[in-house]
Amino acid sequence: MKLLLKSFKILIYSLLIVSTCAITVFAHDRIDYGQDKHYRYENLLGQYAQLAVRKNVTDLTQREKTAFVKAIKTLKTVIPAGSKLSIYDQFVAIHLGATRLIHNHKGHSDGSVQELAHENAAFFPWHREYIRRFEQALQAVDRTVTLPYWDWTDAKALDVIFNDDFLGSNGQGVTIKIPNQGNFTGGPVPGAFSAANGWVMNPALNIDPDTGISLGTSLVRFLRLPPASNYPVPKKDIERVLALNDYSLFRPALEGFISVDEQGKVTPGGFIHNYIHGLVGGVQIDASTTPITFKSLGTMSNIPSSPYDPVFWLHHANADRLWAEWQDNGHKGSDFYPPDGHSQPYGHNLKDLMWPWDGGMSNPKATALGDLLSLLPKFNSDDLVRPLDVLNHRKLGYTYQTWENQPRR
Repeated sequence: MKLLLKSFKILIYSLLIVSTCAITVFAHDRIDYGQDKHYRYENLLGQYAQLAVRKNVTDLTQREKTAFVKAIKTLKTVIPAGSKLSIYDQFVAIHLGATRLIHNHKGHSDGSVQELAHENAAFFPWHREYIRRFEQALQAVDRTVTLPYWDWTDAKALDVIFNDDFLGSNGQGVTIKIPNQGNFTGGPVPGAFSAANGWVMNPALNIDPDTGISLGTSLVRFLRLPPASNYPVPKKDIERVLALNDYSLFRPALEGFISVDEQGKVTPGGFIHNYIHGLVGGVQIDASTTPITFKSLGTMSNIPSSPYDPVFWLHHANADRLWAEWQDNGHKGSDFYPPDGHSQPYGHNLKDLMWPWDGGMSNPKATALGDLLSLLPKFNSDDLVRPLDVLNHRKLGYTYQTWENQPRR
């Protein structure tokens, strides 16, 4: 009985810490930098005895896997005071909101909906800030947890990630027949990340961006469904992207909207980052239409709500790792990012504020299922972040296993 009471007290204490974390991550205490109210992470580095190290997922111990899953499931359970959503669902709502913003700042808005998190320059800085805040939320549950990364060139990674002892298997229960290729299985994911075991997705957040129709409450995977069936990603493809010197090519090549061959020829399509979303979630292609149409089948391939699949965080940790590697290899600082001004859509230029850390200058457009704004966490008006502020990942307090023995730069 004493042991049960002690365990209960520990659980209550953990939940209090996580609830406090929600306030800390979403609404930082004000830091006064005089005329410049933007956050300067270098001022916070003194709080870290050392940089947190993000490890390759294939190198995680079983204890580290268990701690990561436990922390994620805790965030999925805890609902902060005054919120309609769990902490985890709030992060999903932020990602969804970033795909449908209306910017209200005088001189920049025509009332049109903008995409902040994808398809333009801020893809990397926005996701760097986003996944770092998620990592901080995990660390409020267990300070030893960091985001592992999924090296897409590692053939072993699929068996490690999509395993019942970690992030769950492929989906089950649905068979899709593809002419000349055979039958393929997918569907709702069983086990620890099933709806029956508490991994329930909010139907107002898990929506088709084109139709606004809810995609349900279950995590769905169609792993390696053709045409997104080739794995691993060839190392030469990654090396070719890392060899690009111009951010205007590097970003769309790694995000996956273009490929660049050895002769420098640019081909549009769905590659690398975008391809991996399809590899996990599954995509059907209808070549009979003009233009060709794509249908997302699973959670990861439905980009706005893709963080509902926990593999999202490993996927984006790797994208961030490769950007950091590119930066370390002669592309550091603001000279290798679109300059300040209006060359990019608002939110993507060097000194533009990035929603939701923009002091309320933008708001997400309502979906067909309701107002997103009421579901989002509250951010302090001076919680401000620009691409300029996140160009150095080490100043955010973390590094990657690849470089843990290298001196800080």
